[in-house]
Amino acid sequence: MDIFPSRRPSCAPAGLSALLLISPAAFAQANPEVSQLPGIVVSAQRDNAPTLMKGAQTLKETPQSVTIITRERMDQQNLQSLDEVLQHAPGITVQPYQLLTTGYYARGFKIDSFQQDGVPIQMGQMASPPQDMGIYERVEILRGANGLMQGAGNPAATVNLVPKRAPREFLAQGELSAGSWNRYRGLVDVGGPVNESGSLRARIVASHEDRGFFYDVAGQKSSNFYGTADLDLGPDTVLTLGLQHQRIRSTTTMAGVPFYRDGTDIGLPRSTYLDVDWDRFDWDTTRVFGGIEHNFSNEWTARLNLNHQKGDSALKYAGANGAVDPLTGTGPRLTGGAYKFENSQTSADGYLTGPFTLLGRRHEATVGMNYQRTSLEQFSGNFLTPVNQPVNIWDWNPGSIPEPAVGPYVSRGPTTTTQSGLYAVGRFSLADPLKLVAGLRLSQWKQEGAGVSSKVSNEWTPYGGLILDITPHWSVYASYAQVFQPQTQTTWDGQALDPVKGANLEAGIKGELLDGRINSSLAFFNIRQRNRAQVDPAYPCVGMSCFYVSGGEVESQGVEAEISGQPLPGLDLSLAYTYNTTRYLKDAQSQGQPFASFTPKHIARLWANYTFPWDNGRLSAGLGVQAQSAYTVQSGGLTLRQGGYALANARLGYRINRSLSAALHVNNLFDRRYYQSLSGPQWNNRYGEPRNVMLTLRAEY
Repeated sequence: MDIFPSRRPSCAPAGLSALLLISPAAFAQANPEVSQLPGIVVSAQRDNAPTLMKGAQTLKETPQSVTIITRERMDQQNLQSLDEVLQHAPGITVQPYQLLTTGYYARGFKIDSFQQDGVPIQMGQMASPPQDMGIYERVEILRGANGLMQGAGNPAATVNLVPKRAPREFLAQGELSAGSWNRYRGLVDVGGPVNESGSLRARIVASHEDRGFFYDVAGQKSSNFYGTADLDLGPDTVLTLGLQHQRIRSTTTMAGVPFYRDGTDIGLPRSTYLDVDWDRFDWDTTRVFGGIEHNFSNEWTARLNLNHQKGDSALKYAGANGAVDPLTGTGPRLTGGAYKFENSQTSADGYLTGPFTLLGRRHEATVGMNYQRTSLEQFSGNFLTPVNQPVNIWDWNPGSIPEPAVGPYVSRGPTTTTQSGLYAVGRFSLADPLKLVAGLRLSQWKQEGAGVSSKVSNEWTPYGGLILDITPHWSVYASYAQVFQPQTQTTWDGQALDPVKGANLEAGIKGELLDGRINSSLAFFNIRQRNRAQVDPAYPCVGMSCFYVSGGEVESQGVEAEISGQPLPGLDLSLAYTYNTTRYLKDAQSQGQPFASFTPKHIARLWANYTFPWDNGRLSAGLGVQAQSAYTVQSGGLTLRQGGYALANARLGYRINRSLSAALHVNNLFDRRYYQSLSGPQWNNRYGEPRNVMLTLRAEY
C-alpha cells in the first residue's frame, strides 16, 4: 500500500512539501495568509497508482501487496541510497556485501526483479554499483511473484525506481548535508520549460557525496549527474530523452569481522578495520534512456521506453580471513584479489492500455512486450607479491602491508543473458462490486558464455485475481501469481534442469479512509517454489563437479499489515508489520528446516512525522522504529545468531522561511550494537551502523 501518499499536484516541483518540512495541508491551515503568496503550492493530490502494473488501477484495485515510498518520505527520513530506502520498507531485509554488492530479501527470497520507470533492468548482479536516490521521484515495491510483467525471477518482490521528470513549471532546489564520520553531501535540482510555449522541458540533477564510515580507514566519493528532457511532439504525444552518469571511488572493507571458531561473537569494536589501506573499489556507470507516450482520443495510451546502461568497475583488496582460536587468538590470515568487471544491459518495454466495452460493461486491457539483454565479463588479476600472512585482529595496522603489483588480467569471456516476453492482462468488471484480473505471459530466456549454455523456450506464466468491493472504502481480494527462474545446473547426461517455478497465493483486504488520506491493507500469503536443484544421489560429487536432479521444494508463508497516510492534520504516519515463516518441504539434507537465513519471523517498521500547529507550522518532529526478531546463519556445522533488536530514529525540522528549511536526523538513537548481516566464522560479518547524526539544509526557489 501507499506508504506515504504524495500531496503534490502533478505540475508542482518535486520534493516541495519536504523542503517546507511540513505537509501542505497543515501549513495552509496554520498560516493561511502565506498560502496565498505566489510560488507556494498548498493544494493536495494523492499519488496512489503504481506504474509498474502499467494500467491505471489504484492500490486498492491491485490484488497484491504494494508499497510506494515517495520523494517526500525519502526527504523526511533523509534516505539517500536504495539501501537506506529498503531498510525502512515493509518486510524487506538488507544484506551488504553479497556478490560484491548489496542483497535485498522479501518473503524469504532474494529480490532479483528491478525496473527503472517500468523497464526491467538487472541489479544485484556481481559488483553492481550502489544506487543514489537523488534522481528518483519515488520507489514502488510489489511483493510476491511478478512473472507476468517481469519474466524470470524469484517470488520475492519487484522494485521499480521511478525517475524525476522535467516539470512544466520552473523549479530550483538544492540541499547541503553534513554528518557523522565526515559525511558531506550536496545536491542541485533545476528544471522547467526551455522554450516560451513550454513544449520543451528539461531537468538536471547533480549530486556529490564524500563520506567516511563507522569503521576505520574506509571512505567513498560519489558523483552523480542526471539530465532529462520532455518534448511535446503534439497535444497528445510526449518524447522523453535522458542521460545519467555515476562515478564512485571508494576504499572498501572486504573482511568485515571474524568470529571465534566455535561460532561465538568476539565482541570486536565496531570501528575494527581488518583490510589494508590500499583497498579500492571503483565504479563508472553511464545510462541513456528514452521513451515516447501517446494518448489516443478513445482513452487508450501507448508507451515505449528504452534503456541502455554500461558500467565498469575495479576491485583490489586484501583482508583478514579465518576464524579465531579462542585460546591462542590466532587464525586469520591476509588474503586478497584483484578484479575488473565490464557489464552492459539493454532493455525495452512497450505496451498499449485502455478501456473497452463488453456485454454492456466497461473493462480495461493491457498488452505489451519487454526485452532485456545483459552481458557481464569478469577479469581476474594475480598478486605478484604474496600477502598471505597472519593477522593480529587486536593489533592490526592497515598501512603495514605494501601495495603489491598485479599480474595480467585474464578473462573467461563474457556471460550474456537474453530474455523477452509478450504479456496481456485484462481487468474485467463482472458486476458493480466485483472485478476479475486475468493475465498471461509467454517468455523466452537464454544464457551463454563462460562455460554456461542454457535456454528456456515458450515459458507460459499465468496470473489471476478477484477484487470485491464490500463498501465504497473497503475491498477484499485474492490472487494467484507465478514466476519462473531458469537453472544452469545439469543432469548426469548434460541436460539443463527445468526452471524453478514459484507460485504466490495471496488474499487480503484493502481500505481507503478519510477521503483517501489513509491507506490500509492486511494480506495473507503462501509461496511455493518447486523444481529446485538437488545433488543427484546416484552420482556423488567428485571434487567441485556435481550432477543434479529437480525435486526440491520450499514454502514461505505469513501475514503483512500496513497503515499509512495522514490521519490527523499535520501528522504523517506509516506503520507496517510482517510475520514470515519458511521451511524446506522437500530437500535431501534440510527437510523441515527454515530455508531463509536472512528472513526474521517478525519485522516492524514505523515512521511518524508531526508538524506542530504553533508558530505558523515552522517546527516539525519525526520518530521512526525499525524492529525485527532474531535470525541465524548456518556455516560449516556452526550456527551464528543475531538476537532481535529495535532501532529508534529521530528527526527535528525547522522551516526558516518560505524558501529555506533545516532538519537534524539521528539514527540508531540509543546506539544499539547489532550485526546487520552474518556470513560465517571466517569473515564477512557486518555490524550495523552505530548512532549517527546528519544536519541537512534545503532550499527551494
